[in-house]
Amino acid sequence: MGIGGLQAHRCWTAEGPIGPRCIAFLRRVRAAGVHYTIMNNADRAVLDKALSAGFVARVGKSREDVRLTAAGAAFLDRLARVE
Repeated sequence: MGIGGLQAHRCWTAEGPIGPRCIAFLRRVRAAGVHYTIMNNADRAVLDKALSAGFVARVGKSREDVRLTAAGAAFLDRLARVE
């Protein structure tokens, strides 16, 4: 367990638990604001990784809308600080 009950991840680099394509996806989700609608196959290809890591969550009943979780925001913040 990590801070605030969040699961700690072993590696916080671009080569870490989800990879650079998923990191780019997380950045698009964050930039979208409240929620992000999946629009392309590149997003769909990394969605399961991001969901499994707990970095995004589905919004409502739509399988196409996701939001960034606190764990996802913390992950991106750590990458930005290069911790």
